[in-house]
This record gives sequence, structure tokens and C-alpha cells, in this order.
Amino acid sequence: MPSLVTHIAIGKKYIEKNKNQEINEEEFLKGSIMPDLNEEMTELSKTKNITHYGKWEGYKREINIDLFLNDSKVELTKDYWRGYLLHLLTDYYFYNIYFKEEYDEVIKNNDNYYYDFDCLNNILIPKYNIIPIKNLEKYMMIDENKTEPQYLNKEKVIKFIEKMSDLNLDEQIKKVEEKGMGGLK
Repeated sequence: MPSLVTHIAIGKKYIEKNKNQEINEEEFLKGSIMPDLNEEMTELSKTKNITHYGKWEGYKREINIDLFLNDSKVELTKDYWRGYLLHLLTDYYFYNIYFKEEYDEVIKNNDNYYYDFDCLNNILIPKYNIIPIKNLEKYMMIDENKTEPQYLNKEKVIKFIEKMSDLNLDEQIKKVEEKGMGGLK
């Protein structure tokens, strides 16, 4: 999954680009990171299989937005749930479209993105004016000794942030409702 910092950057840019919608920033950003929070970070979250509405085992990353949309507790009129939806869409597009080749390389090397995320924090935190969240600081640190990501290109990640923050969530919902997950490709 993209890092917490990446999800927050996307959420902040989305809010900025949609000022006319009067989004509750705190609720939207909370929703935009909640699927990745585990017991170590919060008591509210469960396993990634549940929080990502799919299969999240080993290197398998399946997200089923349709399950999310049909969950009785989800209220898409609330900013928290719209932020949550943006998170799920971001993960889906990250693994299945924008960074598929990079992810295949990570799998081939039996590796992960954690070093890359640390490198990207050095750019994304100041660029998007991200303030570390209490109890999550260790995931949101700048480490000037980590400069070059191994798998993720910095410019491509910034373009991805811009692209994801341009999503029209209502159009994305409509695509999934009409064509299932295949409607997102």
C-alpha cells in the first residue's frame, strides 16, 4: 500500500481541489488513513482483509470496492467514509495500474516498499505540509540519510498523488456499481 504520508498527501490535495464541497478536513483525513491502521496504532482497526474489503495475504492485494459500497455501516454522505473510499481507490490504482510493474519487481525480489517510503517522506512531508500525527510519528519521519528509493520513482509518485486527488469519487462509485472492479481500469 502507499504509505500513510502518501495517503495524507492525496487527502490534503483532494480537499484543496474540492473546496466547493465544504469537506470536514479532520474527518476526511481520518478516513483516508484508517484502513491501514492496525492494533499497534489504534484499537479501531482490524485486519487488512476486513479494512480493505478483500484479500490481503502475503503479496496478494485484492480490494473489492463493491463490498465497501454495500457495507451497511458505510455512509458516503459522511466525509470520513469518502476519505476511506479515496484510500481504497488509491490502493487499488497503486497496485493494479500505476505501480503494477514496480510491485511485480518488489514481489520478484521478495522485498517491500518501506525503505522507499522513508525516502519519499523526505520530499512529501515538506511538499504537502504534513504534520506528524500523534502516535504515528515513527511512520512519518524524515531521514536525510535515505535519499533514493529503490523501486518508486519520486516524480511518478508525485504525479500519482496529483492524479488520485483529481478523482471524482461519485464517478468512481458509479463505475463500480455499473461494471464492478473492472470498471476502474
